[in-house]
Amino acid sequence: MQTLTALLLALSSSSVEALRLGNGTSMGNVVVQNTTKQSPTFQAYYETHTGRGMWKWGQALDAYQTHFGPHVGQAGMMLEIGVQSGGSILMYHAVMPQFHYYGMDVNRNCVNFQDATSTIYIGDQASVPAWADFFANIQPHLDIVIDDGGHQAHQMLTTIQQVLPHMNSGGFFLTEDIHGQNDDYLSKFFHPAADQIAWQASSSRVSSVHLYPFVLGVQITGGSEIIPPAPAATVLTLEELVAAIPQHLGAAVELSNPNWPCHTADALKNVFSTFYEMHGGHVDEVPAACHETMLSDCSMIVQNTNQQNLIKAVHIFPTRIVVETHPSAPTIAAHRKGTEWIPYNGP
Repeated sequence: MQTLTALLLALSSSSVEALRLGNGTSMGNVVVQNTTKQSPTFQAYYETHTGRGMWKWGQALDAYQTHFGPHVGQAGMMLEIGVQSGGSILMYHAVMPQFHYYGMDVNRNCVNFQDATSTIYIGDQASVPAWADFFANIQPHLDIVIDDGGHQAHQMLTTIQQVLPHMNSGGFFLTEDIHGQNDDYLSKFFHPAADQIAWQASSSRVSSVHLYPFVLGVQITGGSEIIPPAPAATVLTLEELVAAIPQHLGAAVELSNPNWPCHTADALKNVFSTFYEMHGGHVDEVPAACHETMLSDCSMIVQNTNQQNLIKAVHIFPTRIVVETHPSAPTIAAHRKGTEWIPYNGP
């Protein structure tokens, strides 16, 4: 590991701190790591991870592999909101070693994870001045953004509103841990987020929008678009789409209607409402109350809703919607990995 050289920026009026690097082989102030080693998948790395703590849902890892996979082997800039105990930093560097990692967190202990390929920014994702400072003084544009921060609807909304305009061509934005059991994310996050996504789409900046259980993803135009399975059935309305899903398990169903553009604000809100049950399901801790401990043996297991039993993913393209279905009801779970956990030290 290279010797850390960091510059602590002066506190802004919003009490935001930032640490930046200033040495090494760089792209601007970004150190790029070169390697020819074969990268593991996100799922494979997570399964065997030890050391620094990390906690991710299985379907989020699947979404990472699907949508971040085209960036493997390329140089770029990624931001993760929610550094926590730093285990995910190691995962991203292992899978995408040519990317520079930026982490945003309110926990000042996270600055200990900064090194030549990782920049830690101390700031609140719900603060518009914090985002203005980040983009003005740290990194103006990003290729991949993962919101795994505070998980509150207003935090997620501020983040997607502030970040989407700063995404590079071909980039991907992802919000995870959208747990409907905790709040009304439909009115507080999804519907206002639809306005922001539609505004970006109106200037051809968005090529697709994706839903997984607890996850929203936005693909920025200019990159590698995923190719969903060929549909087993094609319908004309959302009502017909919902009705066709249980009839085609383990396959895909498509809504294709040239008179119904899918990336308008109204259309996105309609789709988000229709499939909001994908973000429901009561979450059980196994063993009980382990979330409040630092036990390595701790899992979150979902009591699936009907949509979670049926639907793997919803892909919203400009003129069609493709729903991938499960062949049978899945287990939706997040298994804690790692043994090293830092104490919380936020405002």
